[in-house]
Amino acid sequence: MAKNSDFYQGRRQRRNYWLIPFVLLIGLITLLVVLFYGLQKYAVIRDDTVKVVFSDADEMVDSGTTTSSESNMVFDSVIPEIVFQPPDYSRVVATAGRRVRPLRAVFISAEEIGERRLQDAAANLVDGNALMLEMKPRSGQLMWNSKASLAYSYGLGTDNDFTNSLPKLIPALKSREDGKSIYMVAQISCFIDEMLASRSTQYALRTETGFNYSDENGSWLDPYNADLRNYIIELIRELYDMGFDEVVLADVMHPVGATVQTADGETIKAKFLYTREMSYEPDPVTAICGFAVYVANELKDKPGLLSIYADSPQALVRNNEDSGQNAVLFMKIYDRVFYRTDRYTYTYNLQDMEGSVPYGNVHDRFVPVVINLIPHDNSSWVYIEQIAEE
Repeated sequence: MAKNSDFYQGRRQRRNYWLIPFVLLIGLITLLVVLFYGLQKYAVIRDDTVKVVFSDADEMVDSGTTTSSESNMVFDSVIPEIVFQPPDYSRVVATAGRRVRPLRAVFISAEEIGERRLQDAAANLVDGNALMLEMKPRSGQLMWNSKASLAYSYGLGTDNDFTNSLPKLIPALKSREDGKSIYMVAQISCFIDEMLASRSTQYALRTETGFNYSDENGSWLDPYNADLRNYIIELIRELYDMGFDEVVLADVMHPVGATVQTADGETIKAKFLYTREMSYEPDPVTAICGFAVYVANELKDKPGLLSIYADSPQALVRNNEDSGQNAVLFMKIYDRVFYRTDRYTYTYNLQDMEGSVPYGNVHDRFVPVVINLIPHDNSSWVYIEQIAEE
């Protein structure tokens, strides 16, 4: 007969004793990893041994066991030298001049600019198709109410009824009621600026004695100064917004400077002080060509044409080591190159530039700027009227 029990015996639970060694193994591995990475800074590795040293004293004791030949080992000192090569502007790719048309402009100086003068000049255009306005002369006084950073900070703009009317006057001159379309060009001086140089030393080119540099042309600014470069770019954009079809950069050059006698009787050029420190020896070519390339690159999205002056016959064929200009480079990245000349030499100047025009016609893109002369045998020119003094 089966034995009955009055109580229910519960089911025994199985105990997972195998987890204990697994947890211990995980802990041991973690400890080894922590020790491995934590003791690396105390490791001393030699050619034949690897030791762990916890204090400087231990290292000194250990180093006492080395041989005298090892402790007296002397290595040759190496002085690193970094050499900066000057930029090779001959490798700059030509991008400008694809949509250039002939320009026949009458030049109006900053002193002449006014509403009546502009209206009269536009009405009397016969051989020309454009007006070229000197919107920033060498004085530095802007002929419009500029909101550019430096213009606002140093009071370089002009705020009056005429300058405030320019944003409406320029488009009105371009599309006249008589149906005659006039091409509007603005000229600005870049590195000769009396007002900015006198109102702030942060942008002026200085002599070795620390004074602002000036000559018969005026006071000069530092072409290496980054804020000045961006100031010029701001002015160009404002002129485009005002309605000008083309902006021409004048005085993009480096002054020659004075010469001095050394103790040996040698004549050398006096050095200039710039507003920024450079890791290479500054020179006129890198200053001017570097500025020209920077401005052209920053204005690739420009709505109009962008042009520049060359100021010496040497610059028309190669680098001018004194002024820093290179018209061959300028022709690659600017739509036109303007050049002050006369009736006797401009044809030779054209010949110098003939082989340096990647796109377009040299007669359209190389523009002679002539006083009291209209060079009818060239498709582009700038006429400056000058009344002879009696």
